[in-house]
Amino acid sequence: MEKLYIKNMVCDRCVKSVRKIFEDNLVYPVKVQLGEVVIKESLDSVSHATIGEALHNEGFNFIDNTKPILVTMIKSELVKLFSQPSIPEEFKLSTFLTERLPYDYSHLSRVFSHHEKDTIEHYLISLRVEKAKELLSYNDRNVSEVAYLLGYASAAHFSRQFKKKVGVSPSSYQSNPNSRKSLGEI
Repeated sequence: MEKLYIKNMVCDRCVKSVRKIFEDNLVYPVKVQLGEVVIKESLDSVSHATIGEALHNEGFNFIDNTKPILVTMIKSELVKLFSQPSIPEEFKLSTFLTERLPYDYSHLSRVFSHHEKDTIEHYLISLRVEKAKELLSYNDRNVSEVAYLLGYASAAHFSRQFKKKVGVSPSSYQSNPNSRKSLGEI
């Protein structure tokens, strides 16, 4: 069994797309999940290059260095967090990551900051803001409800972070939604 790590897998459609790329090249994965593919036997160099090119054409890439793999794992776990209906107010980033990854938070933070030139906390805020944009654009919840769903202790704190990142208040954005990104683009 060989585990291959894939960059930019952030949703269920990505999993299906990556599985299809492998199967189209006659490699049938044992398991495909966010950020990784498990296959029975190692890829030969030709298959690796062919699949690598197909992945690249769809916006994915093989990851060969262990530290970027860890960054991808951190990002995948955080993106999965936003597939839940809501984030609990008592959410603690360090606890969340250390329960899911076999490293202490200081190591995760150090590796992430080194490779991304930003902190995990700022990345989480960016994800929250993009998810907030999505929720606000539906116009079926007010700003306080969106703040609560995203785990903010107060709507005021949420509004400050949103305005700092987007340049307009959440209510202004809700009136005129634009410029959303997918969570995978962050």
